[in-house]
Amino acid sequence: MLFQYNGGSSPLHRLGPLSKLIWVGCFSLLSMAWDTTLHEAALLVVLIAVAKLGARLTLVRQLRTMSFLIGLGIPYFILSIMAVREGYLLMSWGPIVITVEGLDIAGALTLRIFVLFLASYIYLSTTDPRDFVQSLNLRWRVPYRFAFGISVALTFLPLLEEEGRTIMAARRVRGQQPPRGLRNRLAYWSGYAAAVLVNAVRRVQQTALAMEGKGFGAYADRTYLRTLDNGRSGYIYAVIAVIATAVLWWSL
Repeated sequence: MLFQYNGGSSPLHRLGPLSKLIWVGCFSLLSMAWDTTLHEAALLVVLIAVAKLGARLTLVRQLRTMSFLIGLGIPYFILSIMAVREGYLLMSWGPIVITVEGLDIAGALTLRIFVLFLASYIYLSTTDPRDFVQSLNLRWRVPYRFAFGISVALTFLPLLEEEGRTIMAARRVRGQQPPRGLRNRLAYWSGYAAAVLVNAVRRVQQTALAMEGKGFGAYADRTYLRTLDNGRSGYIYAVIAVIATAVLWWSL
């Protein structure tokens, strides 16, 4: 499971959830606004440095995390090149036309995927879901029922992944061979998905009964055992991110 919280004591772990969310929004805004390979590559390099220095994520771990995007990025890059036919011609082979502008746009669109993914990964790996829920409720005045639903969803994802691994191991112990052919593969994965879905529904029912027994939602407001202090530094970093984004937006 890639998108889950990993505890630590890095600078980004100590930063408030809302301040980091503003940082992610600024990176995403710049990435969507810029449309050149050079700009997107610069954003990606900055994010890699932030992940290494701010979140203590090694380069090997970042590469392993983004490795599955390569299978998506390469076909997307090729299709984007073929879609742009205007500009300075580099090579043509029958209906396939490659131009300088096509390479630039295809590189920018492909790198944008990595930028948005890495920004989201940094945020989720350094943000405790409980702190995020508390910030939504106390800072942004989001109803705690809705905020708690987000927390439950983030908590259930690793549990469902672990249950999926258990189901796969149980099938291997029973001697079930890997499926062959399209029909067998569809039957195999549909049964696997159904088993995971049944376990998910069972967990939802158990959680709902526990929440009802504890009187969840009986009052308009709720209290929190943990106290979240965003700190003055969090506001300063958020303001710096907004100002830097505005400057880069207008200068480039």
